[in-house]
Order: sequence, then C-alpha cells, then structure tokens
Amino acid sequence: MDSLIWSSLSWYLVPLLLLLLLLVLLEQIFYLKKKGTLPGPSLVFPFLGNVVPLVRNSTRFWETQSDLAQTSPLGVSANYIIGKFVVFIRSTDLSHKVFANVRPDAFHLMIHPLGWKFFGDHNVIYKFGQDHKDLRRLLAPNFTPRALSVYVSIQQRIVAEHLARWLRLSNGTPICLRRLCRDMNLDASQNVFFGPYLSGESKERFNFDYKLFNVGLIKLPIQLPGFAFRKARLAAKRLVETLGGESS
Repeated sequence: MDSLIWSSLSWYLVPLLLLLLLLVLLEQIFYLKKKGTLPGPSLVFPFLGNVVPLVRNSTRFWETQSDLAQTSPLGVSANYIIGKFVVFIRSTDLSHKVFANVRPDAFHLMIHPLGWKFFGDHNVIYKFGQDHKDLRRLLAPNFTPRALSVYVSIQQRIVAEHLARWLRLSNGTPICLRRLCRDMNLDASQNVFFGPYLSGESKERFNFDYKLFNVGLIKLPIQLPGFAFRKARLAAKRLVETLGGESS
C-alpha cells in the first residue's frame, strides 16, 4: 500500500521538481543575460533574489551596490530582487540622462517597487504630461524664493533647538543621531508647512504613523494583518487624513 502511494506521488512530484528546476535555470539565465559584464552577484537566490539582504540591512545593501558600480566604467551595477532586474546608477551624468527622459514611453519614477500602494497613483511622481504640469503649477508657489526664505528661518530655529537638546542628552559622550535627526526633520517639516495649525495631538499621531510608514517601506510586501507592510499602508492613509483634517 505504501509503495503504491509513493509511486502515485512520485508520478506527480518528479515532473513538478523538473519544472521547478527548469524555472530556476531560466531565471538564472535571464538574470545573467541582462547583467552581462556589469558588476553584481554571479548567481541569485531563486525567485527571491537578494531581497533578504536588502530587508535585513538596506543601508549596507545599497552601499555594496554603490561600491560595485564604482568599479564599472559606466558607473552602474546590477542585482535581482523578487523577479525584478535592478540597475544601480552611481554616475551623475547618467542619472541626469535618466531623469531627463521620464515619460510614458521611457523611464518611470517608482520611488519604491510598490510605491503606488503607499503614495497613491494620483501622486505627482506618477503623473505625466499636462496632468503633471498642472499639479506642479499648483505646488510652485510653495517653492518661490520668498517662500523658501520663510522656510529657512523656521528651519534654522528648529535645528538650533534640536542641537541644543542633543548637547544636553550627550553630556559630553557620543550618542546615536539617526533617530534624533529623523525627529528633527519631522519637527522642521511640520512647522514649515503647518506652523501653529498642527496640534500637539496631531503631531504625535503623525510621528507615530510616519515611523510605521518608513519601517514598512523596507519590509517584505506581505499584505496581512500584523505585518509591517500592511501597517505602513494603513499608516499612509491616516497620514493623509491627519494632514487633510488640519488643513481643512
């Protein structure tokens, strides 16, 4: 009986395993063909690529890509992440050429592989043509020399306050600045764009959701309750509601 069951299972398992091996082989060939002579991993993990190193330590991952790109005369390096062939561009001139050709039939700004789920497809970074121009025209008054001069004075005051606070916290010893800098940037942005109109409660709610949002950007895109990706998407909606409620 056992041998009969095993025989029946093997009848299905062997073709499935062969199909799986074929898919893995084709994936490696696809990657190597696109990679060509560009610096990058010689082989990639099946289906996932190098998403695990990216999620575990995104800073180190991109620093490695940058170092590899520096060894190329083109100033680029290659990698593979969840079925996507990725090219990292270090060259300033090449970056300018890419951004100069952002249009429907050429390059698209993504910001994040699933950015449209976070920022919405109505965001200015995903618009083209007249829609893009109209939205930029609405935003332009916020970035005139006069407006920027107002922002600078507010930012200078906020930065000075935070630097003084850091000095008190350090007490003459080294301290980690990463989260402190993030809090300073949040404080500066909120005061620049909303001034006194953003209540203390709204600021706390915004800061909490913003942290969830940033964590979700570097986590696996698992859309299930309790996972960072889903928390980030929900946080993005609440951020819009918080700012929309304060500005109305």
